[in-house]
Amino acid sequence: MLVDLHVHTNISSRCSSVQPEELVERARQLGLDAVCVTEHSTFRGAQVNYEYALERGFKVFRGMEVYTELGDMIVFGWETNIRYYLFPFEDLKREVQERNGVIIPAHPCRGVADARHRHRDGMDEDLLECISAIETHNGAMTRKSNDEAECIREKYGLFGVGGSDAHHVSHIGRCVTVFEDEIADEVELMEALRSGRYRACYGKEVLGVDLEIEPTA
Repeated sequence: MLVDLHVHTNISSRCSSVQPEELVERARQLGLDAVCVTEHSTFRGAQVNYEYALERGFKVFRGMEVYTELGDMIVFGWETNIRYYLFPFEDLKREVQERNGVIIPAHPCRGVADARHRHRDGMDEDLLECISAIETHNGAMTRKSNDEAECIREKYGLFGVGGSDAHHVSHIGRCVTVFEDEIADEVELMEALRSGRYRACYGKEVLGVDLEIEPTA
């Protein structure tokens, strides 16, 4: 099952131009089986896209991206709206664990060439104890940043996921997660993410479409 695990739309992410109809049309055109809508600090956009796609027979999984002092986190299982831009990681961990949700660090090596690179000297223990996967393939990052994330994944024995981090329709599918099993809903998605029965890859490797990554960080 081919899933783009990290997409933003213009419903709740001001930085994205992707409309729900474009999301569904492009995902189908590429041959994706599903996408995950992960708006910044709110569940609303994911819900709107879920309902739109449901009426058209396409699968959208609902998540959220939350900015913390330990980096951006992709979250599944917590349906809320966050009023604060920087949300304390300890609070996020508590809320998600109470709901048996999943936390995945997004683009953990963004700015890998920068001295301020967050995980240059290793990952925080508080973070490691509550995650099983990190985003190793991000469509908005350079190959260097993604390769470094893969090194971190191997170092700590984590699983790796892939998502485009799309903010424009042309970015959808640049990176994907290939699941071994069919997934019906977010509960099954979280179970699958814990199981490790998947792999991250660049979209062009499995979709047969040249979706080059533009260097950013």
